[in-house]
Amino acid sequence: MDIFLIILQLAFGVVGLHFGAEWLVSGSSRLALTFGVKPLVIGLTLVAFGTSAPELTVSMAGAIGGQPDVSVGNVIGSNIANIGLVLGLSATIRPINVDPEVFRRDLPAMLFAALLIAVLPFIGGPVQIGDGAGFMLDRWKAVILLVTMAIILFLMFRGSRGGDEPREHTPKRHRAGLVLLTIVGLAALLVGGKLFVDGAVDAAQRLGIPELVIGLTIVAVGTSLPELATSIVAIIRGETAISLGNVVGSNIFNICLVLGLVSLVHPLVIDARVMKLDMIVMLGFSAGVTALAWRGKRLSRLEGLLLLVAYALYVTNLFVGWI
Repeated sequence: MDIFLIILQLAFGVVGLHFGAEWLVSGSSRLALTFGVKPLVIGLTLVAFGTSAPELTVSMAGAIGGQPDVSVGNVIGSNIANIGLVLGLSATIRPINVDPEVFRRDLPAMLFAALLIAVLPFIGGPVQIGDGAGFMLDRWKAVILLVTMAIILFLMFRGSRGGDEPREHTPKRHRAGLVLLTIVGLAALLVGGKLFVDGAVDAAQRLGIPELVIGLTIVAVGTSLPELATSIVAIIRGETAISLGNVVGSNIFNICLVLGLVSLVHPLVIDARVMKLDMIVMLGFSAGVTALAWRGKRLSRLEGLLLLVAYALYVTNLFVGWI
């Protein structure tokens, strides 16, 4: 691809990410007030589901196209990026106070989802794939993931209207405008993310970077760009609950909904290398951020920096192959 077109893709991608995140955060946070729902719950559900759309698209395309490594690697890599890069950078910009509900329900739910996807494939033992081995994510396992998603959503919404959340009385026309702003913001965010990823992949290919490394880094980070843009804008606006809820909710959606739906449509074989390294790294990040948040009831700038350094080491290992 011509270098000028690559630059245009990257530029328009950044513009889409910026304005999409602004509109999505503004619309969703104000919409939460009109319904008397906590911004945290909006971040955990509406925003998280929307920003998980790229993972669902990429993973479904990979499964149908006979590339299960893309499907699984995209989700696992995105979840690692969501915690290490997105949450790490957000906390470095502004410390994040963690809502008590997050301790009791959401962080344990995210950790449980990570443990679930780390254990389920081992049931039934390994299967042969080419010259190596892999582990099946069958349809019945997909049902378990989807049922888990339904239970988590029920628990989230059950506690979403605590009674002490102020409710903003707004005309229906104004509320419809906020819904439209949220939808337009999400659409701009997803289009911007796709343009940026396409441009970055084209640039990486021109530089001779191997496709495997491109998939584990640019594609995984690229599908996390909506989370990154949304979380940073939320942090700058002081909506730290949306920032944290976006990441935690997105990681739960990625595992339970994305991998659940994908493996229900097309059972997946997960490469043993992913189970031995990337899955363990994802578990480590999930447990690590839970422990950090639990210890201080907040994520400090130092802890955010620690997450960023850990993510940088993981990405560096993908390039140099220490492990």
